[in-house]
Amino acid sequence: MEKEKTSKYTKGQRILALVGIVLIVLMYLLALIFSLLKYDWAKTVAQAAVFLTVVVPVLIWVYIWMAGKIFHKHTIADFDLNGVPTDHSPSITVDQKNDKPDE
Repeated sequence: MEKEKTSKYTKGQRILALVGIVLIVLMYLLALIFSLLKYDWAKTVAQAAVFLTVVVPVLIWVYIWMAGKIFHKHTIADFDLNGVPTDHSPSITVDQKNDKPDE
């Protein structure tokens, strides 16, 4: 029997990565087409493509990181400096017996 392959990335993460790649490739393709057609603003489109090569992945990373913070989940965008996942639990807990915060 063939083993089913599972990805460690969610469907949303894979879609975001694909959207980012498509946007970057589209910008470079447009820059190439406009420069071959000798449009005056082709240089501006090429500069925008280079700029978006950095900005699009950063924005996707921020989106994934913020989603992890909002839903209290560990994501690929967390800061795991020494291999320990970031703690997303609330910083204040409530004592159920006395209904006052523990510190």
